[in-house]
Amino acid sequence: MREKHGVTAVIFDERGGMRYFLVLHRVLNWKGWEFCKGGIDVGEMPEQAVLREVDEETGLRNVSIVSSLPRKVSWTHKGMKYVYTPFIIRGDMSEKLDLLQQIVEHDDYRWLEEERVEGFLTHGDNKKIFREALAVLAGHGMNA
Repeated sequence: MREKHGVTAVIFDERGGMRYFLVLHRVLNWKGWEFCKGGIDVGEMPEQAVLREVDEETGLRNVSIVSSLPRKVSWTHKGMKYVYTPFIIRGDMSEKLDLLQQIVEHDDYRWLEEERVEGFLTHGDNKKIFREALAVLAGHGMNA
């Protein structure tokens, strides 16, 4: 089976003692809410790929990698195995988002309070990534 490697970005910001997470409304190939994600290009490290994908899909530039998650996420679809490395990214809610890429993947976004995120996400793998990201953030002393 063929494999495609990629990255997922759990992007957050903290304001007024609360933590907010960026979710994107996908319209390419399926409809629903997800985190920023995409493939790793040939010769690219996962850290480079996640920053490129965040820039391409959101236009956010004031971002930094906080951590990668300890486990990769994988699934199979139409004869392809996808293996994605999740990252936690600190972003800036005051920065303007730009969803108008060459290929429009998303048509809307929300910065959601931590307690609302899981209910918004469409797929179980994103919900699991989110729970793991919260555990990592708690371990980094980043409790809201």
